[in-house]
Amino acid sequence: MRSPGHFYIRLFSVSLLLYFLTSLPLSFAQNPPADAAEISRGLLYLAPAAVQLPPSGAPPIIFSVQGFNYEFTPPSGWKVTPNEWVPEPEGSRESLKKRTFTLGGEEYTLTGSSDDDRAMLALYRAGAAEPLATALLWNREQLVAAWLPLAQKQKKSLTAAALRQELEIADPLLYATELSGDSVWVAVGHSTGESEYGLGTVVRFDVKEGKAAVFQPAEIATCAVTHLLLLAPDSLLLGARRQDEGAIRPCAGPDKSGAGLLRFQPSTAKIEQLALPGTRPGNSVVTLLRGPDPLWVATDSGICKGAPPAASAISWTCWRFVPTIHVEEVLTLTNKPGEERGSDLPPGDYEVLWANAAFFEIATKDSYDAWLAADDFKELSARNFDTEPWKLLNTAEGPGPIRPLAKPGGKALEEGTLVYRAPLEKLPAPQGSPAGYVKVRIRAGWIPRAALEVVPQIVPVALPKP
Repeated sequence: MRSPGHFYIRLFSVSLLLYFLTSLPLSFAQNPPADAAEISRGLLYLAPAAVQLPPSGAPPIIFSVQGFNYEFTPPSGWKVTPNEWVPEPEGSRESLKKRTFTLGGEEYTLTGSSDDDRAMLALYRAGAAEPLATALLWNREQLVAAWLPLAQKQKKSLTAAALRQELEIADPLLYATELSGDSVWVAVGHSTGESEYGLGTVVRFDVKEGKAAVFQPAEIATCAVTHLLLLAPDSLLLGARRQDEGAIRPCAGPDKSGAGLLRFQPSTAKIEQLALPGTRPGNSVVTLLRGPDPLWVATDSGICKGAPPAASAISWTCWRFVPTIHVEEVLTLTNKPGEERGSDLPPGDYEVLWANAAFFEIATKDSYDAWLAADDFKELSARNFDTEPWKLLNTAEGPGPIRPLAKPGGKALEEGTLVYRAPLEKLPAPQGSPAGYVKVRIRAGWIPRAALEVVPQIVPVALPKP
C-alpha cells in the first residue's frame, strides 16, 4: 500500500481556469464518468473573471470568480470570502461583433463584419450612416500564409490552393478596447466554427483623423488577442490565446513562439513574451488585465502584481490559486475511489486534484510506487502531467486518467486505480528491470467527499534562488 510516515503537510501547486480547452488522451486512458470532468471544473476552476479597483487605490482590490471573492489589502495580503456572483457568458458571436465607447463627449461604435473574401472593422460616429474609418483585418491570402503550417500538421497533404478553397472567413470578435488621447485601440479575435480562420490583430483608430492602423505580429497570427492594456504611448500589454473549434489553448505559433502575455511596441512591431513567476513560458491563459499603476494580471493559475509598468523589465509579485479542503478528523486514504482498506490521513489542509460525485483525489506527502510504459511517461512529462489549470475546462477529452501498473508489462495497479493531474516522480529502475518501463512514485490518493468543501487558498509563488 503506502509508505509509512502519514503526517500532515499543506501542499500548494498550480490548479485551475476558465475557458474551454483540450488535451490529448493517453493510450492507456479510460473514459472517466461523464460527470467527473464537469464536477472538477466547477470545483477547481478558480481564475477570476472580474475585478473591482477602488478609487484612488484604496484597499481592498477585489477579484471575483463564481463562488468566491479574492480581496487584496496591503500589507495584510489576501482574504477569500464567499459570493453569489454569477459571471456573464464570455459573449456570443453577435455580442462580440460590436462595441460602443465615448470619446470627447461623443459616442462611437466599432462594428466587425465578414464576407466570402475578407473581414473588416468599421468605426462609426453615433447617428452616421457611413463609417468614419475602416480597417481590413484579413483576407484569404493572409489566412493561408499564416495557417497553412498548422493545418498541415493535421493533414500533411494539404496544399495552399486547397486551404484557400476550403477555408471560411471568420467573423472578427472585439474582445477589448482602450482609449488613448484621440485614439482607440482594439483587441481582435475571431469566430471558431468549422474551417473558420482569422488572425490575431490589434487595431488603432485615430478618431480625430479618421484613420486606421492594423498590427498583426507573426508571433500571434494564429491566436486571438483577448486582452489589451496601454502601458505607455508606444507600449501595449496583450493577452493572447489560441482559438480552435470547441477548444481554447495558450497561444503558440508553428515554431512554438508566442505566449499568453506579451508586450508590444507598435512603432517597431517588436513583440516580447513575458514569463510570469511560477508558470511555464507560453503555457498560461490570461483572464484579466488591469492597470497600469499598479499592473494586475490574472491567469488561469494565479494573480500577479507588476511594477513599474513602463520599465524594460517588470518586477512581478505573484500568487497561486490552490483548491483546498480542510480535514478535521482522521480519514481513510486509498489508491482508488471506494477502496475499503487504506492508510490514515491525518487532519490538515490538502490540495484537491480531481473530483467525482462521491470522492476527492488529493495531493499527499505520503506515496506509493508503480510502473508506467516509458512512452506513456514521456508523453505525460511533455504535457506536464496535465496539471495546467486551463486543461480543467476541457470536459470533452481531458485531462485523462493515468493507470499505473503493478509491474512492468503487468495489469493496472489494483484494478480501478486512477491518478489525475498528479506529477509523477521518476525513480531509479531496479537492477534487472525490463527496458521500456519507468518506475514512478505517486503522491496522491482518494478520500470520500462527505461534507468536505473546496475553498481556494492564495499562496505566494516561490521565486527561484539566484
